[in-house]
Amino acid sequence: MFYQSFKYYLVRTGLSFFLILVFGYLALYFVHEVALPDVRFNDLWLRWIVTLICLFFGFVVYGMFGEHRFIKALESLKHIDLKIVGPEIRKHFQGLVAFTESSYFLPAKGRQLREALVRDYAEFLLSTGSEDPEALNIFLKAYLQDTDDIRFRNVLVSALTRKQELTDSEMDLLLVILRTEDYEDGDLLGYVVNVFLEQECFTNKSEPVFLKALQLKTGQEEEIIAFMLPHLMDKKRTDYMAVHFYLESLDSLPADQAATVSYLVGVCYCEERFKVLDPELHSRCNKVFDGLEPQARERLLRLAKDAHLSEQWKKVRLFHSEDQRALERLKVYTGLSPTFWQVAGKKIGGIGNGLFELIKRVMFKMFDGLNLLGGMSTAAKLILACLFFGGLFYLGVSVDWKSLFPASQPVPKVSEETAPAPLVKVFTLQVAAVKGKKQADDTVRQLKKKKVEDVYVVKTQRKEGGFWYKVRVGKFRERQAAEKVATILMNQKKIRSYFIIALDEQPKPQKTAP
Repeated sequence: MFYQSFKYYLVRTGLSFFLILVFGYLALYFVHEVALPDVRFNDLWLRWIVTLICLFFGFVVYGMFGEHRFIKALESLKHIDLKIVGPEIRKHFQGLVAFTESSYFLPAKGRQLREALVRDYAEFLLSTGSEDPEALNIFLKAYLQDTDDIRFRNVLVSALTRKQELTDSEMDLLLVILRTEDYEDGDLLGYVVNVFLEQECFTNKSEPVFLKALQLKTGQEEEIIAFMLPHLMDKKRTDYMAVHFYLESLDSLPADQAATVSYLVGVCYCEERFKVLDPELHSRCNKVFDGLEPQARERLLRLAKDAHLSEQWKKVRLFHSEDQRALERLKVYTGLSPTFWQVAGKKIGGIGNGLFELIKRVMFKMFDGLNLLGGMSTAAKLILACLFFGGLFYLGVSVDWKSLFPASQPVPKVSEETAPAPLVKVFTLQVAAVKGKKQADDTVRQLKKKKVEDVYVVKTQRKEGGFWYKVRVGKFRERQAAEKVATILMNQKKIRSYFIIALDEQPKPQKTAP
């Protein structure tokens, strides 16, 4: 079961990640590079939608696809012509049995589908008269699912009773068959009794078999009594099973053993052990008690009365309020009383199962359509493929995707200061500071590619030796203007960070008309 669950979650998780990597990146590429190449927007919502779709197909639709395959394969085996049966039919059944243990299904779901398959497989093997080990194993699975089906029961009993030695599991199967039939099969009961007597088996498995054989008079009473009675009397057992055995064997016992057995049965009557549990058994014990000597009856009654008086402590109040609350909590813990969340979960689960079944029916219709598509001619498939990809191309090219999104704000151009003036303070945006000229040139190239204007580099001396190459953008007369441009660039994600630097600069002389 653990391995099946491990396969289930491992494969579905891997498939979901594969879909996210392939389908997710294709979807993002289509949106950013084909549909909206010049539009900048936060695509976090799109990524979440793609991820949820991939998880839905990786976990839910994948399982539905496996279940659909199983149902279709099982339907193809419903009508088998027994005149032309070959080994390929059994291989088909075996493949389907193995398929129910694949990663398509959780253990519970796989077991449910496997049980439906095993019954059909067992009926097929029964119709072909197969009794090889594999067929017997399938008959066993079918019988354990439905113990009322006598066809599989007969095949199993016939095979097991012909074996020389039975394993513990095979013996347990015969006991289950006897118990489910309330020990009505006398022949099978006699066979099991002989096996237990040969093995000298005195366990909780053999006791009910021996008792039932005594009650049904299978002809093995003498051997059973000789084997069982010493064990019971040695332990002075007075439980339900032992008293039944005493009463069934009492008439065939010698005087000394009969007296001991009658005394043990009289104890059970005086203590009223079975008065409520089994009134008929209590009445039978009364008859044995009445047959005892008067002195023995008086002694048993006195002992029973003393035992009853010694148990008067039972009348003491056992539960207090705190104990009652603890008992209520324990009832919830052990499942005797449902919790609020269990009731609510059951209702919510019912609604969820209904929705899931609706989705499954829709997906099955889609799978049926795919099966129909698979049966079409090559020419029809090519036509449908052309129509599909043509529609995608039309959707990507002809639709004005930009109109669905707000246009990005253009980066304002930095105006040049042309009026002559004395030395003035100007402000600039420093967006990077690197140690190499190549890094600075790469940064400038990337900014210009993003349509950022007035980018320049300033080379300054480092205290530790070498130079700093500081990448800056624009020059502004006012600090507020620099902050405004910086905010626009940050919102458009054209720069990651910045500093506003104040400079003292001699303005260029203003050009005059000739």
